[in-house]
Amino acid sequence: MNTKYHRPVFCGSNSGLDPAFSDKTVALGQYLAANDYQLVYGGGDHGLMGKVAKATMDAGGRVIGIIPHFLVARELAFKDVTTFIETRTMTERKEKMLHLADAFIVLPGGFGTFEEFLQMLSWSQMDIHQKPIALYNIDGFYDDLVAMLQKTADLGFAPEANLDLFINGHDLDEIFAGFHDFKHVLPPKYTN
Repeated sequence: MNTKYHRPVFCGSNSGLDPAFSDKTVALGQYLAANDYQLVYGGGDHGLMGKVAKATMDAGGRVIGIIPHFLVARELAFKDVTTFIETRTMTERKEKMLHLADAFIVLPGGFGTFEEFLQMLSWSQMDIHQKPIALYNIDGFYDDLVAMLQKTADLGFAPEANLDLFINGHDLDEIFAGFHDFKHVLPPKYTN
């Protein structure tokens, strides 16, 4: 199998209360495998994190799991993947994911998932990377966050065009079409 691209996925280590989160996460893993996209993810075996990795592997796909030592010590790792990488820190984990990435998909999750999305978005606006980022906005999970980012632009804390640095995708077709059409364009950051 020749994988075309590496798709890092940020997601929750819990599954959430809505079964749609799990169902669509499994469908994402199957889609990645069927289309020869290699999954890069946070190395865990719980929640949506474990579901996307297991679904990708079960469908014959390739998975790179990246997880810091302290989470392995807590027995939270899923080691039955194509490539398993342990890091010293969470920061090293994110840097390795960024290095391997062609594009990012952000599934529903908690504080850690928000932090990962916002860091990749911040790094994009600083031109540290030029890779597309997609929120997988299952059942409107990210509507409030998208509204907050819009408010940030409306009140002059970010250029309006920075909202084009991420894709607000409600299904896989929208996300992957967005990746195909994505152009990293930075407006002037300082407007006043």
